[in-house]
Amino acid sequence: MNNVNTSVGNTSVGEEEYTLHGKSSITETLRGLTFQISANSFFQTNTHQAEVLYKLIEECAGIKGDGSEIVLDLFCGTGTIGLTLARSAKHVYGYEVVPQAIADARLNAELNGIQNATFVQGDLNKIDENFGKNFPKPDIVISDPNRPGMHMKLIKFLLNLKAPRIVYVSCNPATCARDLDYLCHGVAELNIKGCYKLISLQPVDMFPHTPHIECVCLLELC
Repeated sequence: MNNVNTSVGNTSVGEEEYTLHGKSSITETLRGLTFQISANSFFQTNTHQAEVLYKLIEECAGIKGDGSEIVLDLFCGTGTIGLTLARSAKHVYGYEVVPQAIADARLNAELNGIQNATFVQGDLNKIDENFGKNFPKPDIVISDPNRPGMHMKLIKFLLNLKAPRIVYVSCNPATCARDLDYLCHGVAELNIKGCYKLISLQPVDMFPHTPHIECVCLLELC
C-alpha cells in the first residue's frame, strides 16, 4: 500500500492511496470481534496490549448490561471501542473525522451483527451549537483523541452536556493532564466551571522502551 501525504499534520492520513499488491485492507480480531482496517483508518498496532487497553476501557465504562445506556464514542476510528461496548449498551453513537474510518466502522458493525451502533463522519475540532442535537443525552462518553488532545470547543460541549461518566483515553500524557484539568477545574479565562472529578487513571504501555503510553481515565460528574 502506497499512502501519499503532501501536507504536515499530526496523523499519517494520506490524501491518496494506491494498492500495489494484495488487498486494500487488513483484518484483526479484538475482544471477540472482527475488524476491517483500511490504510487511512487508525488501529492500535500492538494488538496484544490493545486487548488489555479495551478491557480496561470496558471496566471503566461500567455499563450495566441491561441495554438501557447510551454511549457517545468520540474519535471512534474504525469502531473498535464503540462496538465492544455496544454489546451491552442500548445504542452507541460514534464520531470520527476520517471518512474511510467511518466506512470501516459501519462495515465492522455489519460484520459483527451489531445493529445498535450509528457512526457519523465529522470534525470534532469544528463542532458548533448544533452538535449533540441528533442523538439522545449519553450516559457514558468515550473520548479517544489523537496527540493534540481535545479542542476547546469539545471541552465546552462536554462541560455543558454533563454526562454522568467520561472515559478519556489519551496517547499523550501532557495533553491528557491539560484536558483533565479543564474538565475538573474549568477554564478560568473563559469563565467556564469544571464539573467532573477524576476517579481513576491507569497507564497502559503500548510501546515498550519508548515514552509512548496510553492513559485510561475515568471521570464522574460531581
